[in-house]
Amino acid sequence: MRGLPDVLTLLLAGVTVAWAVLAQGSTGGWGLDGLAALGSVTVLSAVLAASVRGRWPTTHPAWTLAAAALLVWIWLSTTWGPDHWQALRWAGAWTAIVGAAVCVHGFADTPTRRRAVLGGVIATGAAALLLAGLQLRGVGVPGFAYYPGAGPALLTGPYFNPSHFSGLLIPVAALLSSALLFTRPGWFTPLLLALLVALHVADFRTDSSSIPAVLLATVLPGVVWLWRRSPRGGALLTAALLTAALGTGTYFLSPAGQAQFAARQSAIGLSNSWTRFLTGRQAVWRYGREMWAASPVTGVGVGQFVREAPRFRAEERRVGANIDRQLVNYAHNDTLQMAAETGAVGAALYWLTLLLPLTSRSGRLAALTWWSALPALAFAGLYDAHLTAIPGTAAVAFTLLGLAAQRQERASSDAAAPPVHAS
Repeated sequence: MRGLPDVLTLLLAGVTVAWAVLAQGSTGGWGLDGLAALGSVTVLSAVLAASVRGRWPTTHPAWTLAAAALLVWIWLSTTWGPDHWQALRWAGAWTAIVGAAVCVHGFADTPTRRRAVLGGVIATGAAALLLAGLQLRGVGVPGFAYYPGAGPALLTGPYFNPSHFSGLLIPVAALLSSALLFTRPGWFTPLLLALLVALHVADFRTDSSSIPAVLLATVLPGVVWLWRRSPRGGALLTAALLTAALGTGTYFLSPAGQAQFAARQSAIGLSNSWTRFLTGRQAVWRYGREMWAASPVTGVGVGQFVREAPRFRAEERRVGANIDRQLVNYAHNDTLQMAAETGAVGAALYWLTLLLPLTSRSGRLAALTWWSALPALAFAGLYDAHLTAIPGTAAVAFTLLGLAAQRQERASSDAAAPPVHAS
């Protein structure tokens, strides 16, 4: 009976994450409001469960403190944001995202509970892929809003925007690939492999700049696997991959590389040219930079980017892009998004929360997954903002983050069940 509050908290955290993804990514409207409400209930349940225990459970106090400080700072920023209602809605969304992560970190403290949480994440990803599969058959979901042209040739899954759907697939791909490499084969292995294949089939139909990040998230678990088997081999492979990435990037930016890309980009599901993509991103990034410069320490307040963006609009002839004729709703860069809305303090706490789990030295599946998911998400975060502007993707990633932050030496219950290891 004493464990019931723990189980209830974990169930609510799982429902919160599933809602974040399946309610149109919870980027606005009923999805965002529902996420804020669920997050509040989850945090209240966690407080009750902690009071029953007599303490707040954590195996990594520094990470828990950083996550709490990030959430407190976000709530403080609601006091200086001019659109107070929008600020409260997004602070509520962040409460759900960070709160669910802290809950799974503290209360998923047995192997069974950790497997249940990770299974819930995989099930949520599978549900998103199922919705994408329905789109392939021309079936939509009543009540959902769809991107213009969305359908068999342009999949959005449960999201409105196909690029946002591709962003969700980054942490899901890292988890599926890691599970295949770091868990012993079982009845679930063919299912995980089938989901990973379906994930990439769907991803190549999103026409998204995040497609390379999804591929990276799928490949990186192999690098982590080699590091665990042979640190020297892992270092050599990492150096080789970085060298190859540098060479590929250099060639890609050359005239010959651009010609090759233009000739083959349709084969990987991309229609946008590099020049048009870069010009558009540079125009959008300017908003984030200038917004941050206007309020370098505190930012303009959480949820205020859309409202404040018109203040920084430039004439089209000065920037060479039509971005300044359109609605600019987020910074398309995770660091700029956090810095613009919550200032240098918020951006620093955000990155501290993301990086501290790498110090946990755990061999569990979530920790190994985070070593693959974080670089891929950080790469995509250079030109998009999946972790700071898309609550559905942030909720999935932060759930993995919360489990990854667990320090392995604490849980005595793990003694009877050996940790996941490379085999």
